[in-house]
Amino acid sequence: MKDITIAYIGGGSKNWAQKYFSDLLSQDKLGGVIRLYDIDNEAAKFNEKYYTKMVADNKDKIKSEWKCVVEPNIDKALTGADAVVISILPYSLHNMYYDVHYAEKYGIYQPVGDTVGPGGYSRALRTLGAFKFFGEKIKENCPNAWVINYTNPLAMCVNALYTSFPEIKAFGCCHEVFSSQKLICGILDMYNALDADGQKAFMASDLKGVKAALRRSGKRFCAYKHPKTDRHDIYTNVQGINHFTFINETSYKGEDILPLYKAFEPMFKARRRLFYKNIVKFDLYEKHGLFGAAGDRHLSEFIPETYLPLGKKHYGTTGFILTTVRNRLLRDFLRRKQLHLLANTKLKIKIKESGEEGVLQLIALNGLGDLVSNVNIPNRGQAPGLPLGTAVETNAKFSNDNIEPMNAGEIGSEYIRERASLHAENQRDFTRAFFAKDKEGLRKVFMRDPSVIRLTKEIQSNLFDEMIDCNKDVLEDWLKK
Repeated sequence: MKDITIAYIGGGSKNWAQKYFSDLLSQDKLGGVIRLYDIDNEAAKFNEKYYTKMVADNKDKIKSEWKCVVEPNIDKALTGADAVVISILPYSLHNMYYDVHYAEKYGIYQPVGDTVGPGGYSRALRTLGAFKFFGEKIKENCPNAWVINYTNPLAMCVNALYTSFPEIKAFGCCHEVFSSQKLICGILDMYNALDADGQKAFMASDLKGVKAALRRSGKRFCAYKHPKTDRHDIYTNVQGINHFTFINETSYKGEDILPLYKAFEPMFKARRRLFYKNIVKFDLYEKHGLFGAAGDRHLSEFIPETYLPLGKKHYGTTGFILTTVRNRLLRDFLRRKQLHLLANTKLKIKIKESGEEGVLQLIALNGLGDLVSNVNIPNRGQAPGLPLGTAVETNAKFSNDNIEPMNAGEIGSEYIRERASLHAENQRDFTRAFFAKDKEGLRKVFMRDPSVIRLTKEIQSNLFDEMIDCNKDVLEDWLKK
């Protein structure tokens, strides 16, 4: 077992930290120290207490030994760290209210609002300064550390880290592709559960015949949601940018299984119900021949003219509804209550692996087994057809102290390629303008976002100023002038 030091920026997290604790304790290749740093030091202290009880409640399941400590000074937290994990909420969920809901007054409704659109750029105004600071501190205290970022807008956060410290060894990690891999596994499991007649019906997209075959095998159509096949057993080629990511190749034990996906898509649509997930994902495949690897709520925000018409609050025809900040606040409240009950009562904390790649990536980077995983890093040619130097999402090979991007090939659909390129350029230019303290440059990028460009020029510009005014209490002074 190899000992390392992890500095966790955002160590007071009420979601990611608990997942990371479980994943670290469930593997037997790494051990060492976890330093929790958070501007909310009391939240970090709570997570230290939670971690201690997690260890006490799971002595028979723990496979590695870690010392978890709170470090309220960021320099001390980072000094000599081998890895840095960044998972922060840019200020509060109350700030996010403006990201998601303010532009509704102009008819722009966003299901997520943390990556693109008015919400994504509003969030970026609050976030990029923090990542500039993190990059500088990492350069001072642990320049050779690997840095994993989970914070959104993920691509712009990665851009900011590299702009602040060009030699940084940083990457963004997003779980969206993993969900799509599980979907493919579920489709494969369904096909393999069928008899010969059922498999023939499956490839013919004969829903009635497939349902009859599933009944013969004692299975249900919805069983694809709970696959038995491990997603790590399939290979998927990943193309695009974060949250607008696509799979154009997938195989299982060397056999192409994309035809199964193609056959499944019309059956899924024929069986669809109101608010089914994956409608946008399948629609993009039908129109452009590419399997959307992010969730519908994210994918739709990159093509709002098709999936998020102005003035429409609910999207029954596209299969999803808005995630309101009110709902997020409620979930956050319930999550905090749950964690406090687990930490302060006799209730047992259960270790449950999250399925995220972060710990597996750290294992590989420490020379304990190679790994191929999707990753967000600046484009150095691994994403042909997309702008160079800005964060893109492709596969990469993780090995001892090295990440080698794998050439994803050019996106086959001209429409999807041009749209991905537009958003990648916007994310690059917004980051550059922020570092240059170029407020008008920020405005230009904001106004050419596909959600915003549907408004009149005057309203586009006014909306930018209004989003700044909404965030004025937490923005740098030059933005408020």
